Amino acid sequence: MKIFTTNAEVRFEEKEGEFIYSPSKEFKLLKVYPKEKRQEILGFGGAFTEASAYTWSKMSEENKTKLLDLYFGKNGNGYNFCRTHIQSCDFSLGNRSYVEENDTELATFTIEGDFKYQIPFIKEALKLNKDIEFLASPWSPPPFMKTNKEMNHGGKLIEEYYDAWAGIFVKYIQAYANEGIVIKRVTIQNEPNAVQTWDSCQFTGEEERKFACDHLRKKLDGAGLTDVRINCWDHNKDLIVERCEETFSDEQALKDISGIAFHWYTGDHFEALQCIRDKYPDKELIFTEGCVEYSRFAAAGQSQNAEMYAHDIIGNLNAGMNGYIDWNLILDENGGPNHVGNFCDAPVMCDTTKDTVDVKLSFYYIGHFSRFVKPGAKRILVSRYTDKLDCCGFVNPDGEVVVVVLNKTDEAQSFEIMVEGKTCAIETSAHSIVTACWK
Repeated sequence: MKIFTTNAEVRFEEKEGEFIYSPSKEFKLLKVYPKEKRQEILGFGGAFTEASAYTWSKMSEENKTKLLDLYFGKNGNGYNFCRTHIQSCDFSLGNRSYVEENDTELATFTIEGDFKYQIPFIKEALKLNKDIEFLASPWSPPPFMKTNKEMNHGGKLIEEYYDAWAGIFVKYIQAYANEGIVIKRVTIQNEPNAVQTWDSCQFTGEEERKFACDHLRKKLDGAGLTDVRINCWDHNKDLIVERCEETFSDEQALKDISGIAFHWYTGDHFEALQCIRDKYPDKELIFTEGCVEYSRFAAAGQSQNAEMYAHDIIGNLNAGMNGYIDWNLILDENGGPNHVGNFCDAPVMCDTTKDTVDVKLSFYYIGHFSRFVKPGAKRILVSRYTDKLDCCGFVNPDGEVVVVVLNKTDEAQSFEIMVEGKTCAIETSAHSIVTACWK
């Protein structure tokens, strides 16, 4: 067994462990059941926002290479499942639409603005991992399609423009495919229950269902994009049960909408996520956004932020999550750029004035999942003896077993991993994360 440890002092410190046949052991066990398989894992990654791409463009060639290697290189976090945005978002340099005012025929459609920063950044990442899968989300339709006639401050998509907005999805996916960037999944709307000072648009669950089934799915299929999956919600877990009940109100919605996307900003709500996994067992559950606010990052220690990431990832995985996508891959020294001052932290921060890269502890904590749990892995049952440890387990496609254990306490924790009558003793230091791998 290989054991990898990360805490405030060490990064993936590797040790060897050995299984001993000891079937009579009863206490302080994490019991692993590789035959008890659960959901399949799609992968782990982050978001190629315009802010991240702009920050990357400002760095030296040496640091551009370093940043790409950190996330996508063979010795990095191995990200393979990533998000980007349709038109602009808050982490863009400003509001941007793909069509000109009142162009319902989409004759003026262009992604020209994306070629400046986002597309070059994505293409460089694909050189390191050609198998990255992409999910794309819109923050707002063009202003003329909305009730408030602007991209910011909420508003709603006017029904007469449902078809034209769905057409923009199609043209966007086709345009990116022409650049070698394959979008396999979309969400209907980022945070459809929120009115934000930045790019935003409100949808009820019924409106999401109507747009997806009567317009978006038909447009995608008509363009030959039958394999593009539609995800609903794309907002916080606290309302995921109510929202899914509303959206999946008929058989057509269950057929046309393949998954449910969610964020973390209202807390754990793992029980609600488990309810959705039980209620809709054939749907993908994809975490599409979570970050630490820049003000909170400044006030909290790195261990606290890293543990917040790992705790949420483990809880979501144990509740049935298939894929995990962090928010911005990188941000600048101000926690941006952001066109409305909504600054945030990222696992890797860059000072574009000094050309320095600061890799946060949260980056390495996320890496305990993304480096070891491979696409196509199945989650397996892990039974713990105490709530002092968070844990989850997987079987990779090659048969390797992976168990991740988080210790958020102020004390070292000693335990034994037990599988099929064999045990291996492990000790975790206070505030640390450990991954054990074996075949």
